[in-house]
Amino acid sequence: MAGITAVKNSRLINALPFYYGWVILAVGTLGTVMMGPSQTFTVSIFIDYLIADLGISRANMSLTYGLATLTASLLLPVTGRLVDRYGSRRMVVLVVLGLGLASWWMSWVQGALAAFAAMLALRFFGFGSLQLVSNNVIAQWFIRRRGLVMGISGLSLPIGLLIFPWLTQFLIGHFGWRDAWTALGGLVWLVMLPVGWFLFKDRPEQYGLRPDGDAPAPGPSPLSLAAEENWTLAEARRTGAFWIFAVALSTMTMILAGLVFHQISLFEVRGMGRDTALIAFNVIALFSIISNLGMGRLLDRYSARLLLALTMLLLAATMIMVQVMSTPGQAFLYAALQGLVSGVFRVMDSTVWAKYFGRLHLGAIRGATMIGVIGATSLGPYALGLSMDHWGSYAPVISGLLVVPLTIAVVALLIKRPTKN
Repeated sequence: MAGITAVKNSRLINALPFYYGWVILAVGTLGTVMMGPSQTFTVSIFIDYLIADLGISRANMSLTYGLATLTASLLLPVTGRLVDRYGSRRMVVLVVLGLGLASWWMSWVQGALAAFAAMLALRFFGFGSLQLVSNNVIAQWFIRRRGLVMGISGLSLPIGLLIFPWLTQFLIGHFGWRDAWTALGGLVWLVMLPVGWFLFKDRPEQYGLRPDGDAPAPGPSPLSLAAEENWTLAEARRTGAFWIFAVALSTMTMILAGLVFHQISLFEVRGMGRDTALIAFNVIALFSIISNLGMGRLLDRYSARLLLALTMLLLAATMIMVQVMSTPGQAFLYAALQGLVSGVFRVMDSTVWAKYFGRLHLGAIRGATMIGVIGATSLGPYALGLSMDHWGSYAPVISGLLVVPLTIAVVALLIKRPTKN
């Protein structure tokens, strides 16, 4: 990837009357939508059926899912390095094939060990690798407008929330939970295999273009990367900004994953039913859209560290609201807060690494940070499930975790933007 030596020719790119980066934005966003079968909000619809069929307790099912997610996260640096070496176009096809097979595998599980292996594949190829590949290809085509386009791309989360929980419940109701998994895997293949092979393109410089569709600058060849400060993974790791964002984004996924994984149960213990919990997914989606678009523009204009601190306070408010809600109106307020945080996470995680550390080693940097981001999702569901099994309430763990986002909010304000000497 780094050693581009000749301009490639693409009849599709040449035929379009507009910058091909907008096509990349569309197909990259579609890629993150289609990781839906591996998303916690989809898996959560299956949890009660898995517990009943496999005879596993809620805490142990949470642990199985968590360990699978943690193990998957440890493999993501490999995906990141392969993306840097071979490009997103080749990798997306392999990743999509793996996600479809993982969904099919889920339909055959008979015990905890099989569930662990299938969930490991599901999370690695979907929530981990397909997300990394899709976000990476978008980031390669934009610099000045990166916050805006990642805000638009972040609509993948609310779109997925609008589609997959209801589609999954429909499939389970008509065909059973096992055949539902098979159908979801087939859908991923049907949509993403042709899209990935024909429409994903790696970098604009490979086609004689510049990021954002800018006119070629006089002098240097358009094959060289546009002028930006590029950091290696080792260099990035030596900055405070790398670690505060890595910890903050991991905290968001840990807490949000726990809340979403146990969404049905959280609503039931507060006196509300499954239907209300499913409607809440739509509220989350709506406010995630608002947050996506707003945060994309804000990241282009204001300090990412200040915005991170405000997001941590918003996450703390979400954690308080889930413990006090008792009416559908309050539940939907909680869902709105959760949607705002989810939207911010999606845009910030897709934008900040390229914003601070450049595009050249973006795959390796994102692969490393996603160990925490994906791995942290393993902790939230298990911690909440353990709390419910041992204390009959989610409150002890949720209340205890409140100190984490509050602490990060303070530290984020003290960290400075990284600069090379």
